[in-house]
Amino acid sequence: MKLKLLFWLLLVGNVVLFGLSRGYFGASATERREPQRLTQQLRPELLSLLPANSEKLASQLRAQAAPAPAAGTDAAATATPVAPDAPTPAATAATGATTAPTASTASTAATPQLAAVTPSCTEVGNFTAADARRFSEQLASLKLGDKVVQKLTQDVTSHMVFIPPQDGRDGAERRIAELRRLGIGDFYVIPDSFPNPALRNGVSLGIFRTEEAAKAYVGQLISRGVRSARIIARRSGAGKQVFQLRDLSPEARTALDNIKSAFPDQEIRACGA
Repeated sequence: MKLKLLFWLLLVGNVVLFGLSRGYFGASATERREPQRLTQQLRPELLSLLPANSEKLASQLRAQAAPAPAAGTDAAATATPVAPDAPTPAATAATGATTAPTASTASTAATPQLAAVTPSCTEVGNFTAADARRFSEQLASLKLGDKVVQKLTQDVTSHMVFIPPQDGRDGAERRIAELRRLGIGDFYVIPDSFPNPALRNGVSLGIFRTEEAAKAYVGQLISRGVRSARIIARRSGAGKQVFQLRDLSPEARTALDNIKSAFPDQEIRACGA
């Protein structure tokens, strides 16, 4: 019995010693304290720890990566020659704020400056039909082609407040009945003979000289329950002729001024003025 116990104790002790020597139970005692390793180091005072972003470490790595010069080659011969007047890198870094071109200057120099060209438009007159024919005949001598556009303009003489037509005469009768129910008696039905077919069988509620007066009356109608009233501008029957000329050359503009001098009552202006 004692022999068996002794056998197992020896076996366990051997296993523990084997594991300690292999490092299965952590660092061995020999690794934790080995003063002889400190005595074997060569000049330990020269050792220093460098961070990963150290410039000194980066320069050492670049030196190791650079190919070594061929045997027999003079190091001075491989150096890049520097012109006598060329600034050194240190001088360039020190004066970079004054010598280096800025990004905006470089982009300005690289991009050509283009003058903005705005198409011009000149408008002449309010001609009567007879004067427009005379002006057009003289203008034809300039041979401007499609640069000339002739338009008919009509002056606004009044503004009509109306209810747009819907469902013909029957629809107009229904609107009349509704207006009477609301106490509005000033209206008339636009007849079928009216020049503008889009207004026939509509209901006119009044004609006003200015748009402001027409808008004020529409506001009164809305307050009384009429919400379908609209405003339309009424124009004079006799229109005026207007000429628009685009992109005239200086010579053509001078010739236009000479032609216009025969029509002193007409005005030259920019289009849309």
